[in-house]
Amino acid sequence: MEKTDDVVQVLVVDDEPNIREGSQRILSRAGFEVLQASTGMEALAMLAEHTIPIILLDLKMPGMDGMEVLKRVRQLDETILVIVITGFATVETAIEAMKQGAYDFIPKPFEPEQLRIVVKRAAEKLRLTREAQRMEFERNRTLADLNTEKSRIRTILESLPNGVGVINAQG
Repeated sequence: MEKTDDVVQVLVVDDEPNIREGSQRILSRAGFEVLQASTGMEALAMLAEHTIPIILLDLKMPGMDGMEVLKRVRQLDETILVIVITGFATVETAIEAMKQGAYDFIPKPFEPEQLRIVVKRAAEKLRLTREAQRMEFERNRTLADLNTEKSRIRTILESLPNGVGVINAQG
C-alpha cells in the first residue's frame, strides 16, 4: 500500500513508549506520517503489509534485537533507509550498524532538532533517488522514441533507392 501523495511514512521501532510517542510528535510536526512498533516482530509484520521508506530502529530491544531486525529489513527491501537509535551508543555499534546497511545513527538521548535533521535528510535522499529513477525512465523513453523515428526515416530512405523526394515546408 504505497503512498501516492508526498507524505513520507516513518516507522518508529522502539520498546520504550516515550521514545515512540516523542518521535511521533516531533516527526508529525515536521510533516511525516509516523507509524509505531514496540518489537522487531511487530515492525516486520507491518513491513509485510505496508511500503515504509524510513525506519527509526532501536538496537536494544527484548526478543529480536535491532541488529537482527536491520538484517531482515535489508533482506526484505534494500531501498528502506534505516536510522539506528540506541542508548548504548558506541563507535563499534555505529560501525557495525552501518556495515549492516543502516543509513544513519542517532545516539539516545537525542534532541528533537537532531531527529528532524536526520529524518529530513533521509526523506530528501528518497526524493532525489525517485527523481533520478524518473529521469532515467524519461531518458530511456526518449531514446526509444528517437530510435523509432530513426527507423522510420531509414525505411523511407531505403525505399527510394533510385529516386529523390522533394517536399515543401508544409510536408
